[in-house]
Amino acid sequence: MKRPMSAVAVACALFCGAAPSALAQGQPNPQVEVKYAEPAAANLKPIAERLRQRKVLEEFSQFLLPLKLPKKLIVQFDQCNGPARYYKAGEPATVCYELVDQVEKIAAKGDADTREKVLAGTIVQALFYESAQAIFDILQVPVWGRRGDAADRLAGFLMVGVGSDISYQLIVGTAIFFQNSGKTWTGSQFASVNSPEAQRFYNFLCMAYGSDTVRFGYLAESEDKTKDPIIPRNRAVRCSDEYTQVRSAFNLRIMPYVDPDLLIRLRATQWLLSSTGK
Repeated sequence: MKRPMSAVAVACALFCGAAPSALAQGQPNPQVEVKYAEPAAANLKPIAERLRQRKVLEEFSQFLLPLKLPKKLIVQFDQCNGPARYYKAGEPATVCYELVDQVEKIAAKGDADTREKVLAGTIVQALFYESAQAIFDILQVPVWGRRGDAADRLAGFLMVGVGSDISYQLIVGTAIFFQNSGKTWTGSQFASVNSPEAQRFYNFLCMAYGSDTVRFGYLAESEDKTKDPIIPRNRAVRCSDEYTQVRSAFNLRIMPYVDPDLLIRLRATQWLLSSTGK
């Protein structure tokens, strides 16, 4: 079944002027609440209004329909006075208006096709990433290592699992954003609880390649045999194992809280990146 506008492409709907998806009219998940906090900064108010008018969170929440949580999950947009807000137990999963503003500016540097990929991929990735951290908290999922890295891997796992016709655009768009974020990491900044954008760039691409070494094979191949491909060879050989590790953890700790029938229905949907079907 095809949808003229997908929940995955909500970000594209914001900027391309497409109508909200028919999925948004479906039955909501009673354990998922969405909020659009009112920003104080004048430059963020138009972004907040556009997100609200396009029902971005309502669209995204359709992806959470199969999830049967024991506690309520709140997903929101809010002003953070920075591109990210550190997640604390019991608090909402928050995507910052400042990040949306940053995504717009980086996306505007590319052509129309790249712009759509960056907008859709990065904002959807941010929603999955922040929701993943809250889900870890609600389900008491044990995390070894950086919590942000675990959330990145779960977000990447979910993004490649929503449908083969859209996963490519989402992963590539997110990778372009990380590659062009322009952030330089030096000295004590490497002590941050979050990995630098360059590391996240490879983590996402590795998750994609590990999920499908044929579809994403070009990431680990190079015409010039003397040079490494996009994913260096010493990392590419590990990607399948990394993907399998995340899939095993998902099946063990999260899948018991997922409605299998709704999950099958979600994965059977053929998602389109934009209302034009391109």
